[in-house]
Amino acid sequence: MLRRLVDILPTPTPTPTTVTLALAPPLPATDPTASVLAQRVLRAAVEVLGARRPARQLSAVLGPDLLAYLVSLQATAGHLEPRVGKVLAQQHPGGVLEAVALVTLSTGVRALAARFEKQGSRWQCTALQLRLTTGDLATLRGRRTHRP
Repeated sequence: MLRRLVDILPTPTPTPTTVTLALAPPLPATDPTASVLAQRVLRAAVEVLGARRPARQLSAVLGPDLLAYLVSLQATAGHLEPRVGKVLAQQHPGGVLEAVALVTLSTGVRALAARFEKQGSRWQCTALQLRLTTGDLATLRGRRTHRP
């Protein structure tokens, strides 16, 4: 009588293997007060760009060099009719908050990025950047030549 090999041979037992997944640590929750501050500062900065708010109103949060940078941007980007859109903020370990605001100009959408650092009990904006494209600058040059 013929028997099947499956009936004759012992079935191998699977050897258990342990798989350890290295998951990234969870991101820290963003402090709601810091997030609100970032939103307010970036919205106010866009108002400064559009000459709808004096830059000195941000002097408590922005240092003199960043205020000067914002005023220099106002001279160029102010003619592009800036409007603020969505503002996103993410807090990182060590008292750092990074935020970005989508800024709609007459020439397109740009990002206004900022970095905030906690200094004692206060948040201070330590970096601010808005990149204008060559198209933005060309539009400004064209507008300036048509003005009296």
